[in-house]
Amino acid sequence: MPKKKVSNYSGQMPLAFKNTQVKTFKDFVLGKNVALFDSLDSFLDSKETLLYIWGEPGSGKTHVLQATINLLNTRDKTAVLLKSKDLLDRKNVSLIAMFDFICIDDTHKIAGDNILEESLFFWINEVKQFRKKILLAGQFSNKSRSWQLPDLKSRLQSGRTHELLSLDRVEVLRVFSNIAKQKGITLDERVMAFLEKNCPMNLSFLSSLLTKLDEITLVEKKQVTIPLIKKILKTKLVN
Repeated sequence: MPKKKVSNYSGQMPLAFKNTQVKTFKDFVLGKNVALFDSLDSFLDSKETLLYIWGEPGSGKTHVLQATINLLNTRDKTAVLLKSKDLLDRKNVSLIAMFDFICIDDTHKIAGDNILEESLFFWINEVKQFRKKILLAGQFSNKSRSWQLPDLKSRLQSGRTHELLSLDRVEVLRVFSNIAKQKGITLDERVMAFLEKNCPMNLSFLSSLLTKLDEITLVEKKQVTIPLIKKILKTKLVN
């Protein structure tokens, strides 16, 4: 009998689990990260245990984890995406036995917290014991001085490590424009030029802006104009 995918899992789970958003590598611009993704693909079929990905905020780490889970689903592998706080509930450790891959996002929030660091160390050891795999993503390197527990730091450096390089301004705008089109939002050349000149070229920031634009254009039936964007930029929604 084939393994059940994440989206089809119906068993009792100790975690308030929500299926990952539908993110794929088809809508991810590789930029300078071709080597990283080649390594990621080979890691999935290897006998290795740990892959650590780090990069600046907005570089796409969460997208990579979600897209990896969806890729694994197509290969009849199971995976779950967790946040750092999920490690504190010992009942969640049972997820290691349930899934082939454990993905943990925002690991930078673990560094410097003794309890969380000890929990992550325990999880990595359990994953290895069960012969499963763990993918970690955070904002700084596994060699950062922010990590306090020597044994954990050693574990983090024992697997593959890759920096996810941020896209350049042109690439970020292209991604933003493509997502806007998918939502049915039209952005003319003047609006795009304004965004490039006045907004951080950060996908997290632009994603928040796009969410607000989507709400306004849907409810108020307004076109996207520079004055509208200026108005949104004054709010705390994207600051």
